[in-house]
Amino acid sequence: MVRRTVGEMSGAPLAFARDYEFPRIIVWDALVDAEMVSGWLAEAVVTPEVGGEYNLSWTHRVGRPDTFGRIVLMTPLERLDVDTSNIGRLIFELDELGGGNRATSTRLRLTVDSAIEPAFEPTVRADWLVNLDQLGDLLHGHPVDWANWERERQESWSRYFEEAGNSTA
Repeated sequence: MVRRTVGEMSGAPLAFARDYEFPRIIVWDALVDAEMVSGWLAEAVVTPEVGGEYNLSWTHRVGRPDTFGRIVLMTPLERLDVDTSNIGRLIFELDELGGGNRATSTRLRLTVDSAIEPAFEPTVRADWLVNLDQLGDLLHGHPVDWANWERERQESWSRYFEEAGNSTA
């Protein structure tokens, strides 16, 4: 990881990995199909092609501005890079794994490449960990109920926030 400084912000990109017991095509669709993205990440407008839109509306977070993005790299079933207006570059990489209940599973590696003030890193980590939980739920047929997000997800978000704060202290 490369440390960088932008103005008052510095830090390394945040990296996450999560295994899902689904074939890559299913996980891929959850990254590039607007309806599926809306079921786990945020209300979305996605044009799945290089140069296409990747816009997110955070309806469950009062006061959070919309994110406007462009797909800058797209290798189907393998990698998706999105440059965004306010959360940096998102790099999604998929690796096929053997095994699992469906005889195949997928490792999703997510890199969030953005200059983040150290004080906000636990918040960003907690957000992405909950998002990855929500992706798993969507893949099992349970999209997020955005109207009840706080009631259904706040406890796990708070736990992730506390764990992230303890690991960066």
